[in-house]
Amino acid sequence: MSAVELQQVTGGEWREGRLPARLVTGIGTDSRSFRDGDAFLALRGERFDGHVYARDVEQRACALIGDAEGARMWDDLTLPQLIVPDTLHALGDIAHAWRERLSETTWVAISGSVGKTSLRSMLACLLKELGARVAGTRGNLNNLIGVPLTMLEVPEDAEIALIECGISVPGEMERLSTIVSPDVAVLTAIAPAHGEGLGDLHGVAKEKARLFSGLRNEGWIAVGEGVCERLSESLQQPVLAPGDADYVHFSLDGRMVTFALADERMELELALPARHWAANMALAMSIVRRWSAERQRSMPCLRDMVRVLSGWRPSAGRMRIMRHPGGATIVDDAYNANPLSMQCALDTLRACEGHRVAILGDMAELGDQSRAWHAGL
Repeated sequence: MSAVELQQVTGGEWREGRLPARLVTGIGTDSRSFRDGDAFLALRGERFDGHVYARDVEQRACALIGDAEGARMWDDLTLPQLIVPDTLHALGDIAHAWRERLSETTWVAISGSVGKTSLRSMLACLLKELGARVAGTRGNLNNLIGVPLTMLEVPEDAEIALIECGISVPGEMERLSTIVSPDVAVLTAIAPAHGEGLGDLHGVAKEKARLFSGLRNEGWIAVGEGVCERLSESLQQPVLAPGDADYVHFSLDGRMVTFALADERMELELALPARHWAANMALAMSIVRRWSAERQRSMPCLRDMVRVLSGWRPSAGRMRIMRHPGGATIVDDAYNANPLSMQCALDTLRACEGHRVAILGDMAELGDQSRAWHAGL
């Protein structure tokens, strides 16, 4: 991106008219992992100010991006400095500009109270098996900082980008949707979560629905079980949902899940009797088929997709199975918790055979309803 483009995108001004000598090919916000040649963007937080660390990258950065107050620390630095009103907003604007440049890439925004990461990894497994060039979120970089940084790492030849969007307070989802401007918006589930910021279930549903606010005109929505009922007023675009003819259906009996599509049936034995795994697998297969049709790619059959998902494994902390030397099976679901994810974990444990023990921690950020939700479980 050129210096002029950066200025236009962010609404900033180059200090004293000094411009970078070359194109800006990357943005870094952490001096500890900064790549030579990138521009350093100084973020602010409650307990940190990125402007302080500009000197750590002075010999490696092509330019600095900061706000007027923070840039006072840079008076003696000779690097080109782009002064913007708000660096976090500028980061999102730069990421959106990159997204607009990659117009041939399908941008998929994935949100939901539970299942975001699992669905993303299932989609990636299926798409890579099809030979698609896939990019997207790594780890848990799904907030107003992580999403733009993820987007800026999407290569120009990517066919599809899978972007997780996580929120905790009102206003975040609408901003994330604006930044990603998705071609496909996916909601896995709606459940009480982040009650301190989002309020009750109605507040969660209202905020999650804002994922659709930035959807492209020709875009479409895909939702998991129960989402349509909670968001019926917000679903203004074409929706791929359970019950549709081109949606992969499923039924679960113990650890055996049966997937159905038209007249085809396929069975898969899960490592755990986890209904939410089966539901996400059905959703992932449905999305991949719809995307393949739009891209005029060979349509994957149910048999091939189930075969691929038979090799899928959850990431650490998300119903990950471990074997204890003493013979016990340990299911690690400690990454995070809200009432729905906790209920899913308990339902899965209940369906397992043998002696079972649940070691439970608190469910945080539930606000005024915290005691009631803990008591209910």
